Amino acid sequence: MIQKMKKLSLLLYHKEKESFLDRLAELGVVHIEVDKDAESEQLTTIDQHLRKAGNVHRSLGLLARNEKVSLPQKSDKPAEQVIATFERLEQEKDATEAHILTMRKNISTLEPWGDFDPADVHRLEEVGVRTRFFIIAEKQFEKMPRDHLTMQVINRTEGTVFFVVMERGETVDVQAEPIVLPKISLTEANKKLKQLESERESIHKQLQELTAYTGVLAKDLAVANGSKDMENARLSMDSQVDGKIMAMTGWVPTNRVKAVGDFLKSFAAWHEFSEAEFDDPVPVALKNGKASRLMEPIIGLYSLPDYFEIDPTPFVTPFFVFFFGLCLGDLGYGAVLLLVSLIGMKVAPPKMRPFMALGAIMGLCTALAGLLLNTVFGFPVFATSAAENAMLSSGNAISLLSPVETARGTYFPAMPFSIYIGILQLILGMIIRIGNSFENGEWRDAVNPFYSIVIVLGVVIQMAKWDFVDMGKLELGAVAIGPWLTGIPASVVLALVFGGTAILAVDNLFIKNIKQVALRPVLIIWDAYNFASGLMSTGLSYLRLFALGLAGGLLGAAFNQIAFMIVTTPEGDVNYATPLIVFTVLILIFGHALNLVLSALGAFVHPLRLTFVEFFGGFSLGFKGGGKPYRPLAKVTGSSD
Repeated sequence: MIQKMKKLSLLLYHKEKESFLDRLAELGVVHIEVDKDAESEQLTTIDQHLRKAGNVHRSLGLLARNEKVSLPQKSDKPAEQVIATFERLEQEKDATEAHILTMRKNISTLEPWGDFDPADVHRLEEVGVRTRFFIIAEKQFEKMPRDHLTMQVINRTEGTVFFVVMERGETVDVQAEPIVLPKISLTEANKKLKQLESERESIHKQLQELTAYTGVLAKDLAVANGSKDMENARLSMDSQVDGKIMAMTGWVPTNRVKAVGDFLKSFAAWHEFSEAEFDDPVPVALKNGKASRLMEPIIGLYSLPDYFEIDPTPFVTPFFVFFFGLCLGDLGYGAVLLLVSLIGMKVAPPKMRPFMALGAIMGLCTALAGLLLNTVFGFPVFATSAAENAMLSSGNAISLLSPVETARGTYFPAMPFSIYIGILQLILGMIIRIGNSFENGEWRDAVNPFYSIVIVLGVVIQMAKWDFVDMGKLELGAVAIGPWLTGIPASVVLALVFGGTAILAVDNLFIKNIKQVALRPVLIIWDAYNFASGLMSTGLSYLRLFALGLAGGLLGAAFNQIAFMIVTTPEGDVNYATPLIVFTVLILIFGHALNLVLSALGAFVHPLRLTFVEFFGGFSLGFKGGGKPYRPLAKVTGSSD
């Protein structure tokens, strides 16, 4: 849910401005409306420091993760010194890399000519003998006139001839490509390269040692962000009455209003708390239970909800984890995911433990789906789909969603179940939308989701009657969903569909602009078409839950078949005593590890898509989003406790 806020309007005597802001930061409750256009030299300086410190912190963190560097954290150097050292080392590293590239190019150029001292060439020039270096293709060299040349072939390699020409007096014409060699010997170049590589290694080691100061940088960033918030608050206080009075607007959680009111009594200030209005930029603070709170970072990937809409997080959480389980759908994979997550909750850094807890929940859902689908690592959990389940009064199989062989072929209960569970989520979104409209006093906005629910119910019943994707067959133990829907009279279906369509038409008649009177019939037909096509595409999107679960199960079964083909005799018996069983085990481990990774990725991405596109979309919830996070002005000391 979204924490309710009160708007704080404040007038303060100007001489108390600094002490007020300082103590307000200590209180750490009030979110101040910031003037985004405000500027100051100090704010510019802080922003520059944040960019520098943030870049260094990210670079060192990336270095530590990529190279698995784990050093004990130190605090004997201030952040400014760490930043300056990092920048110096980076400059030295870039310069060294450039020198290494140059030296390698020199070595590549010198190698065909052999190892000689450039000083010898210089001494020959002092006595009037010039030495020039040339290269030419071997075929062209054979045709080149060279009787007039004093020359020596140095090397022949890869179809190229390397030669030198000695001259005294006039320069002779040589029909080859001249080469200017570096003023260094091959031995010196190799020695210099080793020295440069050693320097690069030393610089890299010093950069690794700086990863011990990422904690210092993190605290510095926190303090700098606190300073930025303080400066923004200072700049956002408007001057009134010739600078004698300072005006400020902020936001306070309703449960902290009394504490803030008592705090303000100690200042020469006037204040007022008021309700938020629809055009106010109200900050958003989410307040959910433990399970729903695990989903907040994932919802944050999309957007925070707007202050004036219902927080969808508690409603997304059960569907998301259950959808994940259906997509992965294997008892064995669920057990592996659960085990890894439980271990991660013990050994992972504190910031990662909520994600590990979410992984454990998704592992449980995957294991549950594996029981329903009757699969463990691609094998059936039960010998037959008729395994008795004492928990169900009807005595039907616990594998309620496992494929069933019928006279007409294989029936997959998971397919209509995916459609039904998807429609249930869509209708839930519409109900939330109706409740949100009434809560905000906008009852007309509730008409659209209301007629949508009515029409969707009618369409779903009719689809069950048509047995579309086996929707009329679905039975979950004692709950005969499909047969119950098919038993509803046709008159009810007609009433729902035509009644909902009539509400849609009336709604269009009232809300369209008066200038479009002649176009209203066309617009009604167009809206009806958009609704019908939207219902079809949105509803069928949930078939992904069945498709992904089926694909993962088939791939797992395929790896099993390939693995056991190696140890299966021509008579069809499995020989576990053969040495080839080692390859069977390796194929099973590799195949199921690959399938688990690929299926888990799809099982995460596609429920996320169903949430962000179908559930959040205009057809269902109509999620507005765009909320800005609640960030109260707070003092950060950067202490190392």
